[in-house]
Amino acid sequence: MMTPQNLFVAMVATCLLNGMISPTLPIVWHLFPVWLPELLPPTKEVVFYGASLIVSTATLLLSAVPAAIAERLGLSLDRAMMVWFGMALLLVLLSLG
Repeated sequence: MMTPQNLFVAMVATCLLNGMISPTLPIVWHLFPVWLPELLPPTKEVVFYGASLIVSTATLLLSAVPAAIAERLGLSLDRAMMVWFGMALLLVLLSLG
């Protein structure tokens, strides 16, 4: 069985992957005038990095909701981390297909 630390690293890697391939990435990309600070140049690289980071963070937060509910219902930390990783993996699979 994986430790909670290893599950967290795998989950973060999964969320970063989703940040690069998600179908919501173009939507966040086109909204860059709203979230991009003026001190950064609006180049393609900076906008892609920022949009990818926003989608990755949203994936991490959305996949945490079922894990928090499961932990509140009495699951152990290991099981709740598995639920969190499973939900992040499900979001990646949904964005692939």
